[in-house]
Amino acid sequence: MKGLVQERDVSLYIHIPFCFRKCDYCAFYSLEYEKLDKNIIERFVSILLGQLDAVNREVKKPFHTIFIGGGNPGVIGYDNLKRILMLASANGFAKEVTIEINPENVSEEILSLKPYLTRVSVGIQSMKERSLRSLGRNTNREINRRALEILSQIGINFNVDLMTSIPNSTVDDTLEDIDEVVSYNPDHISFYCLTFEEGTPLLSRSEPCPEELEIEHLRRGWEKLASHGYEHYEISNFARNGKYSEHNLGYWRLGQYIGLGPTAESSLGYSEATSMRNRENLFDYLENPSFDCVSLTREETEEEFLLTSLRLKEGIDKKEYERRFGVQFDIRYGTAIEGLKQGDFENNEASFSLTQEGMLRLDSIILTLALSI
Repeated sequence: MKGLVQERDVSLYIHIPFCFRKCDYCAFYSLEYEKLDKNIIERFVSILLGQLDAVNREVKKPFHTIFIGGGNPGVIGYDNLKRILMLASANGFAKEVTIEINPENVSEEILSLKPYLTRVSVGIQSMKERSLRSLGRNTNREINRRALEILSQIGINFNVDLMTSIPNSTVDDTLEDIDEVVSYNPDHISFYCLTFEEGTPLLSRSEPCPEELEIEHLRRGWEKLASHGYEHYEISNFARNGKYSEHNLGYWRLGQYIGLGPTAESSLGYSEATSMRNRENLFDYLENPSFDCVSLTREETEEEFLLTSLRLKEGIDKKEYERRFGVQFDIRYGTAIEGLKQGDFENNEASFSLTQEGMLRLDSIILTLALSI
């Protein structure tokens, strides 16, 4: 596999491109199950297993982490999920194995996957009926509550996705959502603003809330999560007791990962990464489940490293940066850092990181630094 560095950890992402009904805000690639020929899932799973078997033979060691996402992986059924998880572990068990699932698919049957999982991520988004309707979610408050009750009782780490800045919602709505979700004691919460994507039904009928209000939603939400004991370890992610998402840490540290399934992306290498992408739609994937490859230059890889690493509270490890790119961080970026706003960053001998205020201005900070590459 082009660019693979065998000495480094490799993670696995599997994209399940099906859902029961596509949410009105969603721009990820997925197809509605009810509109498909009913044998399509078995065809997809068969092709995916064949591709995964080939990857296993090339990687030759356990994956560092495994994440099955979508779409809604629950659509393909627990038996198919078990087949995928078993093959993904053929070279040995991963440090972390996560499955993403929608609330309507959470049932006691998830216990059948417990031997193969360490973590579940459930897309609650909101506990408010009007917000769920606004988002076009295929769930309601009662379904969300039942999913959280089940996950809180089965003895497995779980993450809850929560959105803020939903049309017609208030800051109090956001704070109440956080309080209610926290009552189920999730180990991890992903908390982020609703994004209005081109081509989605939501964008055709609603407008994003003003930036100042978005920032208020975030600041107040961050304060509320901190009051409940959640560490803000990444711009949109919060954990108790160090229960970070190890899989996503791999992305943010620009580690190696392989993506399987339509539109799934991969990144392999170290100082010069190779970016790969599977076929752009399900039917092309079923005919030819191969990768399109692009080799990034060292400068392009460095820019990716900035984009991902500065999302983390820990920021950039300067020794790791120098090992990877062959230049000292302070030499490369010292002048640019002098132009940043005081209070937006912390800079010491070992690392460079952003404060919470800096995280609110991540894009402009990245642009300032990238001009030094």
